[in-house]
Amino acid sequence: MPSDLTHLRASIGASLERPVDEPWTLDPGHYTSSDYYDLEVEQIWKKEWICVGHVKEVPDVGDFFSIQFVNEPLVIVRGVDAQIRALSTVCRHRLMLVEEPGTCGNAKSFVCPYHRWTYGLNGQLKSALHMERHGDFDPTGISLPEFRLEIWNDLIWINLDDDASPLAPRLVELEEAMSVYKGPEGGVMTALYDKTWKGNWKSQVENNLEGYHHMGMHQQSIELYSPTKNVTNLTHGEYWTRHQVPYERGRDVTESLLAEADWSPDDWLAMEQPALDIINIHPGNSFSIYPGGAGYYSIWPLGVDSFRFRAHSIRPPGELRRFDPDGERYDSERVLDEDGVAMTHILNGAGSSKAEPGPLSWMEASLPLWHQWMAQRLV
Repeated sequence: MPSDLTHLRASIGASLERPVDEPWTLDPGHYTSSDYYDLEVEQIWKKEWICVGHVKEVPDVGDFFSIQFVNEPLVIVRGVDAQIRALSTVCRHRLMLVEEPGTCGNAKSFVCPYHRWTYGLNGQLKSALHMERHGDFDPTGISLPEFRLEIWNDLIWINLDDDASPLAPRLVELEEAMSVYKGPEGGVMTALYDKTWKGNWKSQVENNLEGYHHMGMHQQSIELYSPTKNVTNLTHGEYWTRHQVPYERGRDVTESLLAEADWSPDDWLAMEQPALDIINIHPGNSFSIYPGGAGYYSIWPLGVDSFRFRAHSIRPPGELRRFDPDGERYDSERVLDEDGVAMTHILNGAGSSKAEPGPLSWMEASLPLWHQWMAQRLV
């Protein structure tokens, strides 16, 4: 009898042969199997480019933020040479972390809290006390290892695979659209949204791939001005998918949002008609361009049943906030939290003995394209 992993690999492999007008969801086991998750980590997450931030998060020498990315603790830091690097935070002495994941700030160096070994912003060991009696100790040959990093449209991307092909040539078709992430003159960053959610990472990616759920999870937020019925214009390439959900003009909430954003067709977003323009770059990078801002959302797994969701957006000077229909102020954190509620319930549903694959709507046509992309790497 085939193992669960064999069955799940065959199941996603079948997506390569399924007719495009008969899209189906994945087998529930794809969201709950630890063995399948381990395969995803090895074949996808350790080999693909992931957007982890923006250059505006580290504008000055010494600015940094640290993350834990599929078992790799690392720090994104701007060095004295103005270069941004992704450094391992594992001390070269006794494996202590020189910077705890989830921290940020400005530093002149990184000091291991265990034995005070000190590293420069480029990772080079600067000092190690009481090592003078070691017969073969050469500090010039010791540094924190560096991971692959690319800056593309001012977004920071990392890859754990030293041999991975460059990112930018993969995304030439998106160059013009994604140039908005360089921001307007004097653009500002919104407050960081950084949470760990209960659920399988694929559920959140699938959520970002479609606007079909606006009428459900976002009845009192997005659906009011960018409703499901307006989903349109699916396009895709080898590494990405894209769709738009035009704003519903004439509604009070819509017009208030556009007025607050001071939106016009010729502003820095170059958006002829107001809409949510959703771009997904595989495996877990999502980008939402909308009147008044450009958001980027990084998703990566922490385990088969939890993942990290890290989000920021760039907006014109004077951070914009949005209104709910009752007139109370809220920003995009509310919408993201609404999605987070769904993730736990979807994970519970996937674990049910009655769970099974089901048909997808035409509005979810990006999902089978993404399934095929994964199948090519997992089968």
